Amino acid sequence: QAEVVRSQAEAMQAQVSSYLNRARIAAQRDSVLARCEAEPVLERLVRVMRRLNPQIDFTLDVAPGLAFAMEQQDVEETVGNLLENAARFAKTRVTVMAAPAAHEPETAGEGARRGWIDVTVEDDGPGLAPEQIGEALKRGKRLDESKPGTGLGLSIVKEISSEYQGSFGLSRAPIGGLKAALVLPAVTRDTA
Repeated sequence: QAEVVRSQAEAMQAQVSSYLNRARIAAQRDSVLARCEAEPVLERLVRVMRRLNPQIDFTLDVAPGLAFAMEQQDVEETVGNLLENAARFAKTRVTVMAAPAAHEPETAGEGARRGWIDVTVEDDGPGLAPEQIGEALKRGKRLDESKPGTGLGLSIVKEISSEYQGSFGLSRAPIGGLKAALVLPAVTRDTA
């Protein structure tokens, strides 16, 4: 019973933190003060994952000069959740890429005045069937109970990207497993 109570208390704490973060993001979404250089934060996340998962080959490819128009903790939470999931299910390989987005997401609000960054995290694990993808994005839903986790990670990624008017989707990765694709706001010359 103690384990169940502890687990549910952790899930509730994660939900409260998520809602507080969403309120903070909404309050500063249109501010140009939020800025996070892409390369150093993504390198740091990948370096941590390499230490925690030495059996997995992590590859990082970041286009030069990219900066997110986001708080660093939000970038770390979104990409960090995706990296944790990829590492949990990967056989031997995870790739992370960040590049200027070819187009703005459909979720971008009217009059969006910024550029966008495509961030993809791919693994060579089992992936998900198309019908499982919708289930995986539901809050608290875990498709594999044999792996640790609360089932909140992907829903948090979806909520944070949505709060920044970006987008998040899952599909089959070219390397065989799951591809998580984020489109997040970029600092551009006219917003810098």
